[in-house]
Amino acid sequence: MTRRSAAPLWALKQASDFAWRESDGAVKMRLAATIALALCGALLSGLSPVLLKYAVDGLEPSTPTGDGAGNASGALLLVLLYVAALLAARLLAELRARLIGEADQRLQRRLAARLISHVIDLPLSFHLRRRTGALTQTLAQGLAGYRVLIHHSAQTIIPVFAETLIVAGVLVSRLPPEFLIILAVSLAAYLGQFALAAARIVGPARAAAASQLDMSAAMTDSLINAETVKSLAAEERIASRFDRVLAENEERWRRFYRRKSRYGGLAAGVFAASLGASLGLAAFRVGQDVMSIGDFVMMNAYMLQLMRPVEMLGASFREILQAAANLERMMALAREAPEPDVSPAAPGGAARLLPGCRLEVEKVSFSYGDGAPVVDDVSFTAEPGRVLALVGPSGAGKSSLLRLLLRFYMPQRGDIRLGGQSIGALGLKQLRQAVAVVPQDIVLFDDTIAFNIALARPGASHDEIEAAARAAGVHERIAAMPDGYATIVGERGLKLSGGERQRLSIARALVKRPRLLVLDEATSSLDAVTEKIVRRSLMAGAAERTTLVVAHNLAMAAGADEILVMAKGRIVERGSHRDLIRRKGLYARLWREQMQSGDEKA
Repeated sequence: MTRRSAAPLWALKQASDFAWRESDGAVKMRLAATIALALCGALLSGLSPVLLKYAVDGLEPSTPTGDGAGNASGALLLVLLYVAALLAARLLAELRARLIGEADQRLQRRLAARLISHVIDLPLSFHLRRRTGALTQTLAQGLAGYRVLIHHSAQTIIPVFAETLIVAGVLVSRLPPEFLIILAVSLAAYLGQFALAAARIVGPARAAAASQLDMSAAMTDSLINAETVKSLAAEERIASRFDRVLAENEERWRRFYRRKSRYGGLAAGVFAASLGASLGLAAFRVGQDVMSIGDFVMMNAYMLQLMRPVEMLGASFREILQAAANLERMMALAREAPEPDVSPAAPGGAARLLPGCRLEVEKVSFSYGDGAPVVDDVSFTAEPGRVLALVGPSGAGKSSLLRLLLRFYMPQRGDIRLGGQSIGALGLKQLRQAVAVVPQDIVLFDDTIAFNIALARPGASHDEIEAAARAAGVHERIAAMPDGYATIVGERGLKLSGGERQRLSIARALVKRPRLLVLDEATSSLDAVTEKIVRRSLMAGAAERTTLVVAHNLAMAAGADEILVMAKGRIVERGSHRDLIRRKGLYARLWREQMQSGDEKA
């Protein structure tokens, strides 16, 4: 087996180790009980054909007995014991299925919670380069792979191995050497074709799993942008685009099932040949009076009991190899390094956030990968109680600077301090609890209005939620809704208007009581009257925090205590609105262009 074909088997080991570490006592107890029941069931199934042999031999007329009635009674008792053994084995299998089902559900819950938490903790750069639909499918397929691994291991692999050992022991003790040779050759042939199948199925299984991710990503992309598709009357084009992805997915799965079926047929051929050879030899020996009819019946039962489960074992391994391709992707995801809680360059552990909310940016530079700097030697100070505005043309570096403030990325040079403490030395949760951002692209969860406002501060009371909504100018609108603050906003908040979503985002930032409030085009979806109301509310509370305004609409920046003008990653101008207009530089030109285009709202 090549290194590449062995990769899924290595993924199975990693996945099993990961699942065992994440299992609690209840899961481990159920798994242990399942194994014990499997061994008991295997013992009953493995020895039951011996009872059947003696029952059949007891019914033979030629069998020397002292009493025909007693002989029949003994045979009947053996038949009843045989049936009881099969029934007990079946009941144990049902109990085993129940226990493994309960263990599986509990483990699925723990694994899903652990993996979702891990993925959320991954750096923003990871999420920006991954498609949401593909990421969701990776998790879903990985969890489904765990289910396949657990069920096939507990329901097939462990019982079959145990039963095979018991049956092999009985056969070795009771059968002539020629039968053992047939059995050994059959098992060797079966294991050989299985090893071949394992090596040949891995590639198509991996390709099919990858195409499934592409399909899920394309589906999510098509549905999440439904409004845009409708507005462009592009339904047919998007449907055709998705169908091309479906066609590729269909072709890859077709190749996988063809390969899987081919080796499944080969396994069936090995099974039929071994069964025919052993039963043919047994029939010949019965004809020569070397074996009894009971021996023939026992041989038939054991061959079916041995070869059929071995065939099931091969089928289970093929299913597990298919699941391994999914587990391989999920384990790669689990190995992704989360965001460091503290910058590797910071000495010691996480520092404590000091009192105060002064923001200092000192000679900060940053670039994505090996590209040109998007933030280049930027320095400024934002004092508590004051409003600092950041403006500039698109691509000036404003959004990248905000990502540095939240430590989505670390500066390659320079330092950022909040309250006199370098943000690299602060724990991520501590830092982000101290900063609230009202983004231009509003993100709401498919839950209640109250949940979305209090998301960053779950302990907020209803009065605090309502006060934040009033400050954001949205309380009256919420109160007019039939369910008030219990109104479900829909996926991504699409049941609300753009202005309502933006005001909820502002309320969410205010209820957080941040030290640093960042407004990133925070009023772009508001009408002029509402914008003035919200702006007054935001400025009224500015004394309790530092406020940083990122604005394309310069009317929002005009009232700031200081305005920083960025271009090509650098600060090219700074001063008050009046001073910058008087200088007739970049800011004055941007202001004039907005005035002429009628873009201003104030």
